[in-house]
Amino acid sequence: MFAAYKRQHSPRQRRTFQLDPTRDAGQATPFVAVIIVCVAVTSMVVAHLGAGAITRVQARTAADAAALAAAIDGQAAGQRLASANGAHAATITIDGNDAHASVWVGDVEAQARAEHQLVAGAEGLAPALAAAIARAEQLLGVPIPIVSGYRSPEAQQALWDNRANNPYPVAAPGTSMHERGLAIDVPAAFVPTLLSVAGQVGLCQPLPATDPIHFVFCG
Repeated sequence: MFAAYKRQHSPRQRRTFQLDPTRDAGQATPFVAVIIVCVAVTSMVVAHLGAGAITRVQARTAADAAALAAAIDGQAAGQRLASANGAHAATITIDGNDAHASVWVGDVEAQARAEHQLVAGAEGLAPALAAAIARAEQLLGVPIPIVSGYRSPEAQQALWDNRANNPYPVAAPGTSMHERGLAIDVPAAFVPTLLSVAGQVGLCQPLPATDPIHFVFCG
């Protein structure tokens, strides 16, 4: 809490100053030099703070990206995203549904946490696929993380238009099982886990080589 204070003023006095050129000669130059030095020091401090702020933002971004990637796709994905965002060191840990990332960018450390949870794509699935997923979750004892489930025709069209940037194949609009609510995509790290029960619940992996994350209901 700041203490309030009141400055006391003496009655205003009018003063007249006269410069003596002979007396002040040589004093202006050192004074200007001091100002120049102060400005230079201030500029260096501002530049240093600016660089530090940029590094902190970069570290925060790297940590967030790494934690999110780890939550979706595992530790290796978290490491890749941390490096891609400029981190020279990263520690990724996964505890249950929680992923934690601690990264270093320069001499700045940042930490972030992301939670592994189902996404909106789980809505709109066909009853048969929803039942298969529920059965798989019972057998596994953990929720199945769905990266993409039901897709509207507009969503499928958007994926199709951007298919050149997708690491996995994209079906043409009107032909995707996702549009019928009969397909899901899961994180790559979860594929082996889902495969361990897929045959028991009626899930198939139609493209194991080119699209391993893609599962459909096959009864």
